[in-house]
Amino acid sequence: MRAVIYARYSTDLQNPRSVEDQFAYCREYAARENLRVVATFSDHARSGATMFDRDGLLDLMQAARAKQFDVVIVEALD
Repeated sequence: MRAVIYARYSTDLQNPRSVEDQFAYCREYAARENLRVVATFSDHARSGATMFDRDGLLDLMQAARAKQFDVVIVEALD
């Protein structure tokens, strides 16, 4: 199955490395589950409370509409 990964962190006070750490964790999960990662999306210093101003999420939604993947992998739902 084709998978994409979405990662973000909320504020400028968090470590930007957080996104790369989330990608690594999600890639490990994909390997265990035999999923092929076809793209990654991210938002830096963006709140999860809204979809506005989250270009990575909007790009992911566009890819979903185009049926470019089967599943989304995230580290956590928050």
